[in-house]
Amino acid sequence: MKSFYIIITLFTLIIVNLSAQTYRELSKAEQNQVDRLNEMAELYINDNDAENTGLTYSRIAFIYWKAGKPREAIDNFISSSEYYLQKNKFNEVKNIYSNLGVIYTDLEELEFALEYFKKSLTIRRKIGDKKDIAAGLIDVAYILQAMGYYDDANEYLNEALSISTKQKNSKLILDCYQMLATNYDAMGNIKKANEYNNKAESFQNYIQEQSIKQEYTEQIIETKQEVVKTEREKELAKELFLVKQKLYMRQKDSFKITIQSKQDSLFRAAQLAKLKQKEVENLLNKQKVQELTIKEQEAKAKNQRLTIIMITGGFILMIFLAFVMLRANRQKKKANIKLEKQNKEIEEKSAQLSNALKKIAHQNQNIKQSINYAKGIQQAMLPKPEQFNKLFKDSFILFKPRDIVSGDFYYFKDVDAKSDIFKIFGMHRLDNTDKKEDKTKEKKIVISAVDCTGHGVPGAFMSMIGYNLLEDITFKGITRPDLILEEMHRGVRTALKQKETNNQDGMDMAVCVIDVKKKTMDFAGAKNPIIYIQDDKITQIKGDKDGIGGKSDDHKFKYHTIDISKLTYVYLFSDGYIDQFGGTQGRKFMIKRFRELLFDIHSKPMKEQRDFLDKTFVEWIGKDYNQIDDVLVMGFKIDLS
Repeated sequence: MKSFYIIITLFTLIIVNLSAQTYRELSKAEQNQVDRLNEMAELYINDNDAENTGLTYSRIAFIYWKAGKPREAIDNFISSSEYYLQKNKFNEVKNIYSNLGVIYTDLEELEFALEYFKKSLTIRRKIGDKKDIAAGLIDVAYILQAMGYYDDANEYLNEALSISTKQKNSKLILDCYQMLATNYDAMGNIKKANEYNNKAESFQNYIQEQSIKQEYTEQIIETKQEVVKTEREKELAKELFLVKQKLYMRQKDSFKITIQSKQDSLFRAAQLAKLKQKEVENLLNKQKVQELTIKEQEAKAKNQRLTIIMITGGFILMIFLAFVMLRANRQKKKANIKLEKQNKEIEEKSAQLSNALKKIAHQNQNIKQSINYAKGIQQAMLPKPEQFNKLFKDSFILFKPRDIVSGDFYYFKDVDAKSDIFKIFGMHRLDNTDKKEDKTKEKKIVISAVDCTGHGVPGAFMSMIGYNLLEDITFKGITRPDLILEEMHRGVRTALKQKETNNQDGMDMAVCVIDVKKKTMDFAGAKNPIIYIQDDKITQIKGDKDGIGGKSDDHKFKYHTIDISKLTYVYLFSDGYIDQFGGTQGRKFMIKRFRELLFDIHSKPMKEQRDFLDKTFVEWIGKDYNQIDDVLVMGFKIDLS
């Protein structure tokens, strides 16, 4: 397992290093390089040279990636892959898809990372390199493991293990064993986890033994070679010493003869040198006297020229200063006249601006009063959070609009367990039995967290439409969450006349319906998920990819049933909390961190959970960021024991 943890640690360090570069601007050299490459790309595009165009965009992507600008890197990698595909450069496209998978993993956008690792794997299969295919399978399995899809990850790992075994690739085999052990441990299958742990340790020991044997063999060969080399060097050294000794003796005899002959010639040369030195000294003395005379004459002439220049320059300077002072005086008078005129204009404009500001302040006050009035209407429409405690004693609602009014809203209500056909078709009974509430009827509890398009005033309008539609649907007795979502979709399309107009507004929502008698909770989601905790295990059920409203006439939503006979903690929420930017690196909070936070605090009383979520959100935003969307989190505990 040690090598596996080393790999994970290195991968984490790479991600941290990339994250630290998130906000670094391109240097001047990098920007010049990007500009030059973009110009080259345009030339290649004009020449229909798709291969070089793809290569150029890939180089640009690597510059942005290195500079900590992942979004720009993604755009250029995608452009590069499109041009490479035109020339069937599948090996280059494979590498680009793998790079995109790594970048999206760093951004914690695991769905996109999985998509591009799978695309890379498809091309690897097409190329046919078995080792490359096994590595691609492990990449996909790693992302599935990070997303918690352990069964799917194991399928890819088993295929990778089969290929690696046939190829006898020790590194990939060991990686497969270690990841399978981790997956089975996370799934709670201790027997399988121990089995693959033992295989990994045995295989690692085998690899180490083979490595030691190879190193020992190489050391023996190197030692023998060094012994032979040393003996040869000793023999060569002896021969070289004898040759040098003979040469020295010969040079010694010839050197004595040469010294004797040169001593005589040197004496004669010294005598001649003394005579020539005296002649040179006499010539130098005469030359110095002549130079001093010339310098004295030049100095006198220079002093005369300087005196004339200084007198002339002083006179010119006096004339220039008089001219400058006269001109400055005239300009000062003109400037004073202009300044007086500008001051009058400023005073007039200040008065106009003051009046305009007063009008704007008055208009802002009117707008704010109108929005506050709208807030009162929205609050009157929504049930009070305290009423939620009547349905669930231990519960909370964290509701933080970004502006005064909100595009998010919550809904909860106890309704009849059986549908009433008279209510569905808007008919009246002949008798008066519907006037009195039948307290013996079975009841269900409908809870929903809804995120409408937009926020502020537009979002508030959508929330009123959504709330009234929910009231109408539950009044009719429709209690299946998937059918509620279908009715909401049709209702929004009708209310906004989306068949006749280009309006695409709508909402994302999660609906759960609790049947206390059957001890079940039904769930359906339009994009929004549900999170619940049972037996210290947290589970997230994703909503369908389609939202409420839009172009499509009808949506069918998936229907889930959850057993709540045991103690259950349930959480519904909009995307405002998880999409909020903040922290030390200015990133989104993300769903993974949100799940971990809920799991850490789920055993606390719900009121304390609400306060802790609110405090965490405020600290996450800090002083450097602002709330970007409405925030809604609903939590409640179900204990039917």
